[in-house]
Amino acid sequence: MTAETKRRTIGEMSGDARILYNVLDRRLVNDGEDFIPYADLTAAVQRNVQTQAGRGILATARRNIEREHNILIECVRGEGLKRSEAYAGTLTATRRHVRRISRRTLRRVHNAAASNNVSDAEQMRISVESSLLGVINLFTSKTAEHRIEKQLVASADTKELPTMETLRLFANNGPSK
Repeated sequence: MTAETKRRTIGEMSGDARILYNVLDRRLVNDGEDFIPYADLTAAVQRNVQTQAGRGILATARRNIEREHNILIECVRGEGLKRSEAYAGTLTATRRHVRRISRRTLRRVHNAAASNNVSDAEQMRISVESSLLGVINLFTSKTAEHRIEKQLVASADTKELPTMETLRLFANNGPSK
C-alpha cells in the first residue's frame, strides 16, 4: 500500500473535517461566537455541508469539538450551527422525537403485518420489538416525566434517580416504600 492510498484509522479526521473543526474551534470556542452560517462552513471546504456529500464531515468536526471542549452545538435548520446552553431542552426534544418515531413505527408495522401473512417467527420478533417500543413510549410520556420529577423533588439529595428506583416508580405505580 503506497503512502497515497494508506487508509486512515478510525480516530483520524479527513482533511475537510479538520478544516471544519478548525473553523468551529476558532469561531465558537476561541472567538466566542454563538452562530456560524452553513455558507461560511461550505466556503471553508468548498463543499456543501448541508448535502449528503458534506454532512458527514461536518458531523465529524462537530462531534470532536463537542467532545474536546465540552460544549453543545445544535443545528438551526437551513441556517447554520449555534452554540447552545439549552441542555435540558435538547434532552426534552430528543425524548419527544424518540417517542414520536417509536409510535409512528409501531403503527406502520402493525398495519402492514395485519394485512399480510406473517410467519410465526416474524410475528414473535414483531411482538418482542413492539413490547420494547411500548416500554419506550411508557417511559417517554408526559405522565412519566411528572412522576419522575415528583420523585426527584421528594428526594432532594440526588441529581438523578438510580435506574432501579425509576423502574420501581412504574412497576408499583408510585414511589417505593
